[in-house]
Amino acid sequence: MFRIPILGRLSFMEYQSLFLTALFFLIEKVVRIMLFFVPIRLINRVLIRLTSDPNRPRPQYQIPTYENFNELAGRWGYSTEEHTVVTRDGYVLGIHRLPESPRQLDSPPTRKPVVLLWHGFMMCSDVFVCMPNQQNSLALYLADAGYDVWLGNSRGNKYSYRHLSRRVWQTEFWDFSIDELAMFDIPDTVDYILAATGAPSLAYIGFSQGTAQMFCALASNKPLNDKISIFLALAPATTPRGFDSDVVNAMVNTSPQVLYLLLGRKEALSIAITWKEILPSDLNVWAYDTCLRFLFGWETRNLGPETKKMCYQYLYSFSSVKTIVHWMQIIRTGKLQFYDEMPVVPNSVFHTGHVCHRYPTSQIDTPIALFHGGKDTLSSTDQLVAKELKKPAYVKEIAHYEHLDFLWADDVKDQVLDDLLVVLKAQDSNYRQCYPAGLPRDIGATVFHPKGELMYSRRPWPNHAKSSVKQTTS
Repeated sequence: MFRIPILGRLSFMEYQSLFLTALFFLIEKVVRIMLFFVPIRLINRVLIRLTSDPNRPRPQYQIPTYENFNELAGRWGYSTEEHTVVTRDGYVLGIHRLPESPRQLDSPPTRKPVVLLWHGFMMCSDVFVCMPNQQNSLALYLADAGYDVWLGNSRGNKYSYRHLSRRVWQTEFWDFSIDELAMFDIPDTVDYILAATGAPSLAYIGFSQGTAQMFCALASNKPLNDKISIFLALAPATTPRGFDSDVVNAMVNTSPQVLYLLLGRKEALSIAITWKEILPSDLNVWAYDTCLRFLFGWETRNLGPETKKMCYQYLYSFSSVKTIVHWMQIIRTGKLQFYDEMPVVPNSVFHTGHVCHRYPTSQIDTPIALFHGGKDTLSSTDQLVAKELKKPAYVKEIAHYEHLDFLWADDVKDQVLDDLLVVLKAQDSNYRQCYPAGLPRDIGATVFHPKGELMYSRRPWPNHAKSSVKQTTS
């Protein structure tokens, strides 16, 4: 019997939204093809003329452009290393290392505590070193604090654009979801770093999808829990609450087949790369701000103009359409689950005749610290703390923070990094072994809900013992 993939799932307004989305992609593709034959310099000149105010003085400071991670870190005098991880399923991942800091002590220890940073969706390791202020860049901040800093890159992005047997123009290369990132990229990178450094374990700091990948990896890979001394989750994304856009919410309710029809089956939203090259910096910032407001309702007020011009250059890197489809399934079901190869039937979420397994995050043994924002529409820790985790080590909510603020807010050092380092030092046994005199005496903190009531309370950690989270009752 012939079935219409989205019949019974969408309202009339959602059908309209879906049609407008398809029309947008079609028009954009036509415009992009036409602009392909026009020199970029000419396009920039015309756009600048059309959008600039002749009465407004031109800024004296020009935002520089750096091609790669080595140049971004090297501008501050940090030495870098490039490493290659070949996953068990054949993807070649490029990862980076900051082995030392120019501010290092005269007599550094022979072995440093190891920390691994992992980026968010459609990002790469550049996002941790691109801030115009050196102290606000997480990777550089940790290197100054005495850590051996490693930065991972997910398959398909700028630094992991290769496979041993598949080619990037083949659909098979892009046949991966969050499952593969968790089953292969994370554990294989961790094993490589531990083998290279000789460390018994490492600390892990993830942002956004970088947290989801580790939640999935720890939940499905029990031995990995012993290799991660502490997991710090910035803007944790496990069950996003959805979008502010009716158009995108309509896409959430459609079947995978319709999404693949709209977006293809290879790299996701490659149009962003094209327009980033075409648009001048001011217009590029406006375009990103508009998209973020349209999709998520973010105002990006905690990012200054200079920060936006600098960091938005590194906001996009390739990932797969299948990963987008996986996220849509997670949002629709409200649970962190495996990718669902569900059949195309009406209301298949409820009547597929099978159960899609969710990741058993309650079985994670690794200590976890959660940092989330009160205005972040993609991150929520309530369900994580209440139902999905055994015992988080630390929970902090910053009431005025949105999603990207945990990477690039102008006050991120005061709001996040300083507190993160204190928690990291106290919980990381490797740090205590390398720097026995460098540990704080105790840590005490209280987190308040935006409305004012007490949510979680932590006691000091005497003798550097693991802390517990106690949920208070009114």
